[in-house]
Order: sequence, then structure tokens, then C-alpha cells
Amino acid sequence: MRPFEDIDVLDLTQSIAGPVSTQFLGLLGANVVKVEPPGGDAFRGLLDGAMFASVNLSDKRSVCLDLKTEDGQQAARDLAAEADVVVESFRPGVLSKFGLDYETVSETNDDVVYLSLTGFGQDGPYSEWPAYDPVIQAMSGLMSTIGYEDRPPVRIGASVIDWGTGTLAAFLVASAIHEREQTGEGDHIDVNLFEVAVAWMGYWIAHYTGTGEVAERQGQGFAGLAPNEVFHAADDEPFYLCVVNNDLYERLCRAIDRQDLLEDDRYETNEKRWEYKDALVADLEAEFAEYDRADLCELLAEAGVPAGPVRTVDELVEDDPHVAAREFLTESHNVYRDTPVKTAAAPFRTGDGRPELDDRPPERGEHTRTVLEGLGYEGDQIERMLAAAELDGE
Repeated sequence: MRPFEDIDVLDLTQSIAGPVSTQFLGLLGANVVKVEPPGGDAFRGLLDGAMFASVNLSDKRSVCLDLKTEDGQQAARDLAAEADVVVESFRPGVLSKFGLDYETVSETNDDVVYLSLTGFGQDGPYSEWPAYDPVIQAMSGLMSTIGYEDRPPVRIGASVIDWGTGTLAAFLVASAIHEREQTGEGDHIDVNLFEVAVAWMGYWIAHYTGTGEVAERQGQGFAGLAPNEVFHAADDEPFYLCVVNNDLYERLCRAIDRQDLLEDDRYETNEKRWEYKDALVADLEAEFAEYDRADLCELLAEAGVPAGPVRTVDELVEDDPHVAAREFLTESHNVYRDTPVKTAAAPFRTGDGRPELDDRPPERGEHTRTVLEGLGYEGDQIERMLAAAELDGE
């Protein structure tokens, strides 16, 4: 499935959320030109290059332009004038200085689909604030629900808000392209990390506004639900068990042949299981210690009870049979360390199978000369622009 093979995307983003969005568009066939400053995307070296190696695949072409120079600004404007889609992640107002804001671009490219991806949106009291994923986790209320009640809040250990926002951005661009085919009109889309994260907090917001109760940190579990947390099988191997209603509790008890736990008055409803949670957890931990983790998780799955092993990253990569069977790891290359790596493949399949990511992201400015020549630039002007972008004649 490559519906966007005739779609040109100008990628004016850095970090994770923006590159995720354009990587998805590239997976769907779009021709993505990524414009980087002379020093490259700020995340090229983060985590020793691992982040960049995971979100800048799908045949992106890298062009380094110094937007502080008139040459660099004009080249970026020329690219924007020809693009079907522009995706940018600058703070509101910054690109107007370079003639790359939506209003200016749409004067010469009136049906452009232009997406602005920011921390807080194009207006409002926070709109000028810088933001990364952990800051948004904190400000949205999400972080306040993570961790243990007697300890400080903690962040989720992956850039979930970035990925969620980037995925939504790709969906919105795809929708705008479809609408343009029907109406002939482009659009300016405002999407931001903060509103995505607050939307994810929607049911906690509804709970608070309906009851006045503020969500509290519950450690491994979920308030009001038991058993719903990490348990341990034989050899202290951890797994997560998620029982959210009486039907699932009954399935659990029958699966492990503990009719007594099903008949115990203390555990007959969610409310009572929560009230007597400590006793129930102790009963189950003693029972689960008799099982091999893999056998227990399979037993529970067959009984229709949600449960699964708590994996470390190395276990996920080396030992997870589902990852292996679904061929969900793909080859990439860490251009910062110049080493081959693996990363997650495209997280979907179509009738044509799983789309293939290319096996390396672009080097900094790797395609600058080729792209500039395609715009009609030549000779001394290209050499001058390569020097300004610190590309040493590439």
C-alpha cells in the first residue's frame, strides 16, 4: 500500500514527533525531503544515535540548509513551493522570519497541506514554551498517575507522547490529502504534544469532574481493580495480570483450579477485591509461585484472562516468540556510531504484507547537492551553500 508515491513532503522537523509523522508518510510512498540545520537534527547523537536511527527511515533524503543565509532561506522556500505537504516543528512565529510560514507558503502553493507540530499549539499562554516529551507528561497530569503513592511521580521510559503525536500528525496529513483530492483545497493543521497528552487523560478528567476525586498513583496497579498488577511465577519471574471484572476473576480462579478463591466472600466483587487486595495478592502470589511463567501466561491466555510476561528490552529482542514469528524487527544503521542496529519495523500490515523500512537513515546533508540541482541551482551557488551548511563539498 503506497498511495502517496506522487506526494512530495518537505520535512522541517527535528527530535521525534515530527520525524515519526514523516516516516509514516514515507512508508506510504511519499517522497520526503528532510531539511536539517548545518549541525544536523538535534537528536542525531542522542542515546548514541539510537533515536535518530529509529525515526528517520523510509528513504528520507537529508538536505542541510543554513536558514540564517538568504541562499538557505530561498532554497527552503523553493522546496516549499513545490511540496504537496509541509511538516514543521518550529515554535509559533519563527518560520515567518524566513518566509516559510503557512500564510506565506500558501501564497505561491495555494493547495498545500501544511502541518505545524509544536509543544503547545499556535496560541495560548504556553505556546512559546519549549517542550520535550517528559515535560508534557508532567504538565498533562499523566506523570501524576505514574509511580507509587509514597514516592515522587515518574516518567514513562519511552517517548510515548512524541510517538502518539507523530502518529496522529501522519493521520491528519493523510486525511487532508484525501480531502484535497475532493475539494482542491489545502489546509493548515495545528497539532501539539500537550493536547494529545491531555486527550489521553480524558477518562481521568471525566472521573474528576464527575466525582471530585483526583487520580492517585497506584504503583503497578490501577485504582479500584484487583488483581491488576505485577505478580511473580516460579523463580521470581514477573508477569502482569489484568482482571477488571467478575467474569475475568472467575476465569482466573477456574484456570488455576482455585474454586476456594472464587467462593471466598471477601473477593466476590471488584469493590471487595480492592478492599481485601493485600490478602488476595498474597493468596495469588503463593499459587503463582508453583507455575513456570511461560506456562502460566499461556494457561491464562487460553482461559481468556489478560496476562503477559514483564519483558526487559534484551528479552524482547532475543527471546520473544511473537516478535520473531511476526518478523517485527528490522535492520537499520546508527549513522552516529556507524554501526548496524535493529529497530522496530512498521507496526502494521496490509494486503501486500508489512511495508519495508529502508535499512539506514540519511547521513547529515547526504542529498543536499542532488536536491539543489533538482531545484535548478548550480556551480558556485551550490558550493557556497554546501560550505554554509558545513558539508565540505558533499
